Amino acid sequence: MHKKHRISKIVAGHDMHIGAGFQAKHFGENSFDGLVDPLVMLDHFHMRQPTFDPHPHAGISAVTYMFEDSTSPHINYDSLGNTGPINPGDLHWMVAGSGVVHTEQPEGKNPLVHALQIFVNLPSSKKFIAPHAVHVDAADIPEFSAPGLRVRVVTGEFQGLCSPAILPEPYTLLDGFLAADGVFEHTLQEGWNAMVYVVQGIVNLNIGGEQLVLTETNAIGLSGAATVVLTTNDSAHVVILSGPALNEPLIKHGPFVMSTTAQMHDRLQAYRDGKFGELNMPAPAVG
Repeated sequence: MHKKHRISKIVAGHDMHIGAGFQAKHFGENSFDGLVDPLVMLDHFHMRQPTFDPHPHAGISAVTYMFEDSTSPHINYDSLGNTGPINPGDLHWMVAGSGVVHTEQPEGKNPLVHALQIFVNLPSSKKFIAPHAVHVDAADIPEFSAPGLRVRVVTGEFQGLCSPAILPEPYTLLDGFLAADGVFEHTLQEGWNAMVYVVQGIVNLNIGGEQLVLTETNAIGLSGAATVVLTTNDSAHVVILSGPALNEPLIKHGPFVMSTTAQMHDRLQAYRDGKFGELNMPAPAVG
């Protein structure tokens, strides 16, 4: 019988350190045999101080999902005029589209931001849509509970629960917490790809009778119509990200992701010409 799904190799996160205040496990789409499209990049990071200067994005959504154990807000500044906190448990989905400039940084006393930074590709037909931000407060994210299982439905749908996030393209982000008696099942649709990432613990993964063990900070790419079944022998924290595959050319230049070289040249020139706007950042504190 021909199986309807594909599985990538197990991928370990690449260690990334920037300055004294940022460390991450980094994953790029080219490590997963094409099976995480439309996801372009994922960083699982801890951040204790401002690290990144204001920078542009175009052609993608730049997504920040704050884990609940963060101890401080992550402050967003963007060229659309949005300024405000991304608090523990919040989702901030920046649809960069035709182009935006932003930065996000922890602020306050002894900050610690624990989060995912995710780049989700936009189809060629939507590369030039107007940039906008979709923000969902932690209290508004639906939560599914069953014995040994808690799942935050950050985007998309799960077990009859639907996130309030209205996105340019369908995308599902599930933040799951397993105990030894829990079972986390999620069915992938035909034409969708997924990434399963273990934030903490050790997870047993079964898909179509194939069984794998994923350890902490490891990930796998999946494609096709099948049900993913996750269990653990102790406790685990695992994220599932999934969306319909775009199957389009991918041209990257730093934080710009386009489908053609003409699109890339157009957006680079637009940024040089100042068409992405500017940030209004507060002046640094003195003393």
